[in-house]
Amino acid sequence: MNYKYIRNVFTLVSLCFTSFLFAQENYVYQNDFDHLSSGQYNRDQIKEALNVSFCKGADEGRVHISDFENRGKVLDVKYPEGQVKTGQSGMHTKVPFDVEGEYDELYISYWVYFPEDFEFRAGGKLPGLAYQTSERNMSLRLMWRYDGLIEFYVHYNTEPTWDGWHASINWSLTDPYEEPNGEPQADQVKFKKGQWNHVEMYNKLNTPGQNDGIMRGWLNGDLAIDITDNGDYRQADEGDIHLNIIYLSTFFGGSDETFQPTKDLEAYFDDFIVSTSRIGDSGGNGGDGGNENQAPIVELTSPTTNNESYTLGETITLRANASDPDGDIDKVNFKIDGTYYRSDASSPYSASWTPTEAGTYVIAARAFEKDQEGLSIETSKTVVILNYDDGGDSGRGCSFNTPVSNSISNIEKTSFTEVYVLGSNGPSMSNFRKFTINWNAASNGLYQFAINTNNGIPSYYVDLKNKLTHTLGQSNPSVTISNSGISGLDGSYWITRDGDSFVMVSKTEGFTLYFSNDDQAPSCTNRSSTGLTKVDSFSYYPNPVNNSIFMNGIDASFHEIVIYSVNSQIVKSIKLGKENSISINVDSLNAGLYFIELRSFKGESKRYKLVKI
Repeated sequence: MNYKYIRNVFTLVSLCFTSFLFAQENYVYQNDFDHLSSGQYNRDQIKEALNVSFCKGADEGRVHISDFENRGKVLDVKYPEGQVKTGQSGMHTKVPFDVEGEYDELYISYWVYFPEDFEFRAGGKLPGLAYQTSERNMSLRLMWRYDGLIEFYVHYNTEPTWDGWHASINWSLTDPYEEPNGEPQADQVKFKKGQWNHVEMYNKLNTPGQNDGIMRGWLNGDLAIDITDNGDYRQADEGDIHLNIIYLSTFFGGSDETFQPTKDLEAYFDDFIVSTSRIGDSGGNGGDGGNENQAPIVELTSPTTNNESYTLGETITLRANASDPDGDIDKVNFKIDGTYYRSDASSPYSASWTPTEAGTYVIAARAFEKDQEGLSIETSKTVVILNYDDGGDSGRGCSFNTPVSNSISNIEKTSFTEVYVLGSNGPSMSNFRKFTINWNAASNGLYQFAINTNNGIPSYYVDLKNKLTHTLGQSNPSVTISNSGISGLDGSYWITRDGDSFVMVSKTEGFTLYFSNDDQAPSCTNRSSTGLTKVDSFSYYPNPVNNSIFMNGIDASFHEIVIYSVNSQIVKSIKLGKENSISINVDSLNAGLYFIELRSFKGESKRYKLVKI
C-alpha cells in the first residue's frame, strides 16, 4: 500500500498487534475451527474441512461446528443414547499434521468442555497422537472414566508382556499403574463438568529396546502424570515407528451397558495444537514450573500503541524493553516489514528510523537471551506513514458527514475482519479479530452486534447487543455502548455506511471506528454512502499466520490466488477450480508483510493484507 500521491488524508492506524513466543514457531498443527461455518457437517464436508480421508459419525449427524459463547467456533460432537464404539458414538478420524514429518517426540494440547448434565458412565475415548502406516499402528489417546477420571489409553504396535501392564494408565503422580483396593489414587485428576478443561500431553518415544521414553500430561497447566522410563513405544526392531498423525477420535467405548449413556449427550472441543515444544494452557510457550529454560520477555514501547501514524520524513524512535526471567539479554533486533534493520545490545534498546516512502509497515522487536539455548521472542506493531496535507476534518477524525439523514438499511449478518481507528483518543483494538452485525431494518431488529478478540480479553466473543441502545432505524442513526469491557469503546457514536464498510463516529472523543474487509486505508474526505451493497464474503484466518492460512467465501468469479511480497515479488500462485474455500501452506515464507490478491478472468482483483510470523 502506498500513499505517496494521496492528499488530504487524515490519521490512519494499525491493523494488528502480534506477540508470539519461540515455541509457536515449532507448531506442526493448529486448528481453532474459527475459519469454518457453523452447522452439521457430513462426511465429505468434514473431510474437506479437516483435510482427512475418512470420518466416522459425520454422515450420521454426530459432527457439528457450533458457536460457543466467549470462544467462537468449536467442534461439537454428539453421543447418542445407548450407543458405544466408533460406528454408533461420537466421531473417529485421523488428521495429518500441517507440517508433514515423522517425529520422535511431540506435545499435543486441546480444550474440552463437558456440559453439566454430561454422563461419564464407565468411560469414553478422547483424541491424542498416533503412528499410522499400512503395516504398523500405535495410538496414544486419552480416556475419561467414571466421575471424569483421566487416563492415558494406549495401543502399542507390539503389546507389552511385563507384569502389571495394561492399556489404561491413570493420570496420577503417586502411581499411574496401581489402584489400591480397586480405587483410584488420591491424586488422580478428573475432568470437571460445566467448564473448559485444558489437556496437554507429551510423548517422547523410547530408543528402540530401551526404557527411556516419556509419557507426561498436564490438566489445566498442572502436571498430573510423569513417566520417564517407558520402554513400550518401540521394541528393538521398531525403529521405523514415529509420531505422524492426530487420532481425532472420541466416543463412549466398552463392551457392556455400564458404558452406554442413558440419554443423548454432546461435548465440545477447541484449539488443537501439536508442537515440538511445550505449549501451555494459554497456547503459548508455557512451562511446567520446573527447570526448563524460559524465553525472554520483550515489549515494543515505541511506537507506543497500535493507533499511531506518522508523516513522511519524520524520524521515528524505535524502542523496546527486554528481560529474561532466568538469565540475561544478549541483544534486541529491530525489523521493518520482516527484514532486519538494526540491533542494540544495551538497555534501553533503541534505533532511529526515517521512512522514505508513505505506506504501511510492520515494526518488530526480537529479544535474544544470552547463552543458554538462544531462545527469542518477538513483538510487532503495524504503523502507517502518511503523505498528506492537514486539512478539513482534522479536528474530528473522519466524520463521514455524520449524522446522516437516512436510516441504516438492512445488513444481513456481515463480518468485518479489519478495523481502522481514525483520529485520536480511540480504543486500541489491538486484539481485534472480527466485528459482526446482523440488522433487519423492516423489523427494527438488531440481532447481532459483536466483536471477536484473539486473546480472550475481555472475552473471545464480546456480545454487545445487550450492552447498547440504538436508533439505526431512524434519521441520524446512532448507538450508545456501555459496560462493554473493552477499554475506550464505551460511548455514543453516529453510524453510517461507507460503501461496504461500517462506520462508527464518536460523538465526543474525536475518533472514528472504521470496520472493513479491505486492506486499503479509508480516505478521510467526509464522504458517506448510505446505500447497502452486499459485503464481500471472503475471509481468511489466522492473520498473523505461522503455518497455514485458511480462506473461505471465495467468489466463483475468481480463478487465481496470488500471494506477493511488499516488493511485488510473487511468492505463491494457486489456480482455483470450483472450490469456495482453500488452505494454503505458507510455512516456507519468511516473516514479514505480504498481500493476498484474488484475480478474475475479467481482470478484476481484490487485495488483502497478510502478516507471516
